[in-house]
This record gives sequence, C-alpha cells and structure tokens, in this order.
Amino acid sequence: MVWLLVCTVATSAWAQPTVRPERAGAATAGLDPVIQAVCSKQVVLLGEDGHHAGATTIAVKTSLVRRLVGECGFSGVVFESQFYDMLDFEQSIARGTATREQLADAIGALWSRYAAFAPLERWLFTEAQAGRVRVAGMDPQVGGITAHYSQQQLPTDLSSVLAGDRRKACSIIIGRHNRWEYDDTHSFDASALKQLRGCLGDIRTKLGAKDAKPSPALIAMTDSYARYLDFAGVDPLGLRDRAMYQNFVWIRAHWPANTRIVVWCASVHAAKTLEGVKPSVRPLGSYLTESLGDRAAAIGFSALGGSYGQVGGHGTPRSLAAAAPDTMESRAFATAGLVALRFVGHTELASMGKIPARALDYGKFHALDWSRVLDGVIVLRKETAAKAVPVN
Repeated sequence: MVWLLVCTVATSAWAQPTVRPERAGAATAGLDPVIQAVCSKQVVLLGEDGHHAGATTIAVKTSLVRRLVGECGFSGVVFESQFYDMLDFEQSIARGTATREQLADAIGALWSRYAAFAPLERWLFTEAQAGRVRVAGMDPQVGGITAHYSQQQLPTDLSSVLAGDRRKACSIIIGRHNRWEYDDTHSFDASALKQLRGCLGDIRTKLGAKDAKPSPALIAMTDSYARYLDFAGVDPLGLRDRAMYQNFVWIRAHWPANTRIVVWCASVHAAKTLEGVKPSVRPLGSYLTESLGDRAAAIGFSALGGSYGQVGGHGTPRSLAAAAPDTMESRAFATAGLVALRFVGHTELASMGKIPARALDYGKFHALDWSRVLDGVIVLRKETAAKAVPVN
C-alpha cells in the first residue's frame, strides 16, 4: 500500500491577486501562463505522475507553490499525506514546539527524502512558523515509516474517551494496526478489522454523548480513521478519494475563511474525471469541481522524455518511452523551440481532441479528451528520476 501525503496552504483576507509576468529566467517565464491561468482560483490542485518520483516535476511544483503564495495570495498547502501527523504538526506550531524534522516526517518519505523536495520543505517550515502559510495532509490512511505520531500517540489519543479495560484494549488494537505489528498470533484479517471497527464505533459513541467535550481535532481524526477502515484491506482508489475530499472539507472549514489552497497530489487524484481510464472511480478533483466550479483548477504534469523513479525513490530509475508524433507531449513541443517546459492550457487541450498522453501515468499512454480530465498540463522537455537520500 502506498502512503500518500497532501499539504494545504490557506489565507484569510487577501486583496485581488496581481500577476507579475515580467519575472526573469527561462523556467520562471515558462510558468507565467500557468500563474495567469490559476492565480484567481480558490483551490489549485497540482498533480504529478503516480510514481511520485520525478525530480523535475517536484522542482517545478515547488516554484509554482511559492509563486502562488507570493504573487497570488494563497496561504495553504495540503499534501496527499497523512491527515493525523500533519494535524499534529499544526498543533505543534500553535504550541511553539514544531521542528523542521517533524514537518518532513509528517509529509512522509514519499517526498521528504528527495533532495529536490528539501527547498520546499525548508521554506514551508519557515512560512508555517511565521504564520504566513498553513500546511495539512488529507490522506485518511495510517502507516508510513516516518508517521511517528500515528504510530505512537494516535492510538492513545483516539482511545482516551473510553474507560478502563476498553480504553486499554482499543489502544493496543489500534496501535498494533498503525505500527503493523501483526504476527502469527495476531494477523490482519476479517476479525482484526472487526475489532478495529468496533473500537472506532465505541469511540464515536462516546464523542457523541451529551456530556462529551472533545476537541474538534479529535473528532476529525476519529471520523477520518473510521472512513479509512471502510476501505482498509481492499483496493482503496475511489473510497480513498472520497475520504480525502471529506478531510479536505474539514481542513478548509477549520482554517480561516477564504483561505486559498494549493493541493499537492497525484494527477489521478487531481483529475476531474477518470472516464476512459477507471470509469468506476470518482477522483478527488471531481468533488472539488462539483463544489467550487471554476474556482478550482486541476493542473497535471507530463514529459517528452527523460527518466522517472519508482515509488519512494528506490530501485532502478525507468526511462520514459519515446513519445510518438501524435501524442500531446510531442505536439506541445512541435513549434516551441528549445524551452524547458510548455503549458498546454484548457483551450489548447480542447482543440487537440482525443489524443494519447501520459499525464496520469508515465508508464502508460491514455487516449483521452484531456480537457475533460484536467484544466491544463505542464509538459516537461526532460523529466529526471528522483532518488531517495540514504538515511544515516
């Protein structure tokens, strides 16, 4: 199971954003059309290949996040990362005890162990400490090697509303699952899942009692965990997207009104529809499009050539297959000159009609009307595989 991370940046009362297209530098200039297209939005989803291991994509997304904050008034970043550890980081910020390492661990090894991600991590921590940017995660799943809060403290926090032996038992049951401490005596099976759901049911009953005074964060974590158990042990895509959207709704309501948010996630989640790819799955982007209309924008990434890494940045990088002349990737650079990237906006996507592209998965081309899937695609001339930095 892949543990995914999401960050959100929010702001309360910004003036109408202004765009400064005169910023210097070829890479920055290449992103000016993207900024022009999304600067006035309320929520911008920045997707990426589902392997989450493109170093050039990470660098470009980092530039976009910083420009959306600095030029357009965005103040929240939500990662496709774990809801619980990121919420714990927010509470640590409020207490004045947060560290940059805590933020990196909360975002998770899926991104934080890439050298290409380090500049954004450092910048986000500085901005969060100063109160200029808020960060969050929306993934209801638990696990991940750096998710220390969900492994160690979350079982106790969730079970704290129970009494006596039931509190102890549920803390053990939830802790075993979060740390994946299953063995021959305690295996993860239907019985274990029933025990977990029983604990969450008891916890939610206690939280709903008339005399209960739980914190909003505890209620949110309990609800998120219960939704996670709806798809634990099965193919999560679809149910997971719905649960991420529900967590996102809570985050947005929890933050100051009118906070404008960047969502850092895979394009398969940012998409407005997966019709033609996985028609039975409703992605996160479809819920946001339904609720926000044209105040939300979904931007994907693809590449003409280069290489990409495997999930987590381990193993041998893979070369991108050559793009045929009739693909979006080739057409994007047909008359572009020697630029590093091209932004194919919504109008241009629509004019291309149904066309092969690998804007959802670097390993496979899909022939789709991409204007129905995304509001724009940033096509890189050359992707570079991201590799995890060894842990000492």
